[in-house]
Amino acid sequence: MDIVYLVKNCVTNDELTYSLRSLVNLPHDKVFLVGGCPTNLNKQTIIHIPTVQGPDKFANTRNNIQLVCKDSRLSDDFILMNDDFFILKPIKDIEELNLCRGRIDQVIDEYIKRYNNITNDYLTGMKQTNIFLKDLGYERPLSYELHTPMVMNKQKVLEIFNLPFIDSIRTIHWRSVYGNLYLKNSQIINDVKVINNYDYELGTDKFLSTEDNSFNRVKPQLKYLFPNRSPYEL
Repeated sequence: MDIVYLVKNCVTNDELTYSLRSLVNLPHDKVFLVGGCPTNLNKQTIIHIPTVQGPDKFANTRNNIQLVCKDSRLSDDFILMNDDFFILKPIKDIEELNLCRGRIDQVIDEYIKRYNNITNDYLTGMKQTNIFLKDLGYERPLSYELHTPMVMNKQKVLEIFNLPFIDSIRTIHWRSVYGNLYLKNSQIINDVKVINNYDYELGTDKFLSTEDNSFNRVKPQLKYLFPNRSPYEL
């Protein structure tokens, strides 16, 4: 099964470097980078699909995932990664990637509480996605907006972007749309993203994700776990 990364245009990307190193814990075939490709990576071992990316990151993501899903070189089923996803322990069964955060209603409440009722594009998209899924007949839609790898089928990804009115939602949470339509018996977990300047300690988690403000705190532990270059680095 192939791996797909949706990557912004950048010259360097330490998060991606360590994410690629962590693939040693996930059996896989080809690795695709859609969008940018940092200069320290080996284009002989990676399939790079360059794209023109505009200022709207949500539109870039939607365009990039649809582009790679139309590529005949990509396996029918693939694993979607972000450049800041890290796999800390060996994955023995692909079902270990079938994860969700629980009901979208509950996640909305968590975000409202965390950000003192301040609305942003992401939260607006979450609310609109919730309504969209309820209109499709899902009474209690689940959120699949975890910062963990996710198994997808490329034809099914293209199908969700052909759903009526989905283009009317600029910040559609399309992973959640995909998960509710096609995934069953997903395990509910807390999100693994380390936010702000938080001292993360290695534990029993299989997955980890960071943001700009937390990566440098976590990087020494990633260097300890993954000291060797991956086949995808020069």
